[in-house]
Amino acid sequence: MNSDIPVKILFLAANPTDVSLLRLGQELRDIKQQLRVSKQPGKYQVEQRESVRTGDITQAIFDVEPQIIHFSGHGTNRGELCFENEIGQSQPVEPEALAAMFGLLQGKVNCVLLNACYSEVQAKAIAKYIPYVI
Repeated sequence: MNSDIPVKILFLAANPTDVSLLRLGQELRDIKQQLRVSKQPGKYQVEQRESVRTGDITQAIFDVEPQIIHFSGHGTNRGELCFENEIGQSQPVEPEALAAMFGLLQGKVNCVLLNACYSEVQAKAIAKYIPYVI
């Protein structure tokens, strides 16, 4: 990878109205601030998508072509990540369904970070296809 080309990070945030409020804007702000004060501030480029619906995920990935995907939101005790539906309420996605999408991205996405409760099941499913899952 050319060191002059920034590493693209796609920040996906979902904060459905029918679950507890998260401070996702603050999380994104903190991430951007830490990248700005890093030793290589121009090395990373952050793109964000908020109020993410399940149909938005693949479009955002194709638009941004990120090497790193960071999801912040809610998860269920069954290991599902929660996105938003058309009216802003929680739309859980089963681990294997989301992992299958990441299977199509092998070799393009290097790292996925999941900041959601109960995301270990989802992380293990994604790790079948993506080298680094946190």
